[in-house]
Amino acid sequence: MKILAIDSTTKKPLINTKLQLQVKGKDSGYLSLMTDATGTLQLDDKYKGQQIAYFLQGGSTTATDWITATDGAKLTVTTAGATAKGTTGGTTKQTI
Repeated sequence: MKILAIDSTTKKPLINTKLQLQVKGKDSGYLSLMTDATGTLQLDDKYKGQQIAYFLQGGSTTATDWITATDGAKLTVTTAGATAKGTTGGTTKQTI
C-alpha cells in the first residue's frame, strides 16, 4: 500500500526521506521507511487498517498525529525542531 508523506510546514511531499513510523494495532512497533522520488512510502499490506504516525526520536506522537493505514492515505510529518544526527559541530575525517 502506498502512503504519501507531506511536510506540515511546506505542504510538499517529503522526497527521498527516511522516516520512522510508529504502528498501533495488531502489529504494533516501529518501522523505518524511505520515501521515493514522489514522497510515497511503500507500506506492507499487513498494516492496512492499523493506526500509524510519524515518530520523532526524542519526541512523541499525539492522538491527532495518528492516521489509519490505507492505500492513498496522506501522512502529515512535522519536521520543525527535528535535528539530523552528525550536524551539531565536530569534524569529519576522510581517508583518501
